[in-house]
Amino acid sequence: MLKLYNTWCGYLLLLLVLFSNCVSAKETLHIAVASNFKPVLQKLITDPALKNINFKISAASSGVLHSQIMHGAPYDVFLSADASRPQALIEDGFAIKDSLTTYAIGLLALWQPSSSVMNNKLAIANPRFSPYGQSSMHYAKAFIKTPYEFVYANNITHAFQFVETGNAAKGLVALSTLKSAYGKTKNKKYLNYTLINTKNYPEITQQGVIISASKHLTVAKKFMAFLNAPATAKTLLALGYKAKDSDASK
Repeated sequence: MLKLYNTWCGYLLLLLVLFSNCVSAKETLHIAVASNFKPVLQKLITDPALKNINFKISAASSGVLHSQIMHGAPYDVFLSADASRPQALIEDGFAIKDSLTTYAIGLLALWQPSSSVMNNKLAIANPRFSPYGQSSMHYAKAFIKTPYEFVYANNITHAFQFVETGNAAKGLVALSTLKSAYGKTKNKKYLNYTLINTKNYPEITQQGVIISASKHLTVAKKFMAFLNAPATAKTLLALGYKAKDSDASK
């Protein structure tokens, strides 16, 4: 009986070791993502194609994340709201050149949720710091003819908040933010927007890279390939972004 007991204990111990190895084999990918893309990323990582990867997400402005990476922050992937910072990381040796990819293209919408707000303020992201702001400024000066006063937001999400609170009657905001807000609340005010023709402002190219110091290169490459998959492009369109080779009008 004792021998049989020891045998079963041995089997059980073996199973526990094998199970432990399977759990530990599920690597964690730490992604630094621009704040505007965080809600979309949180949806994307639930895809079954990524079920064997754990994700840790750190969201902030692209400038803050870029600085953190330069100072050794242990990120595996950087998804920026622009193209300049990933390029700079490559040039400075902090990111892998061959991993550079355009994972999304931001889309602008002119949002005026209520006609009851009568001020002439137009909220945009600050063009000094934001690629969304630079594109917004270009469009506003060229195509918005009525008198207005710019209200400069720290970023594109903040521009949305200015309009949401009534501090600005209308704003140039990210289409993705409006879609996210409507998806959560079903409030029709988030549908009171006009999608801006992408030909009328500089393209908002959002690029990503794998960080050179990453210890999870295999899963990082798998994730980057997922971002460029045709199925992901369809999801991005539904969530308010355009993939590099997709058509936002569809």
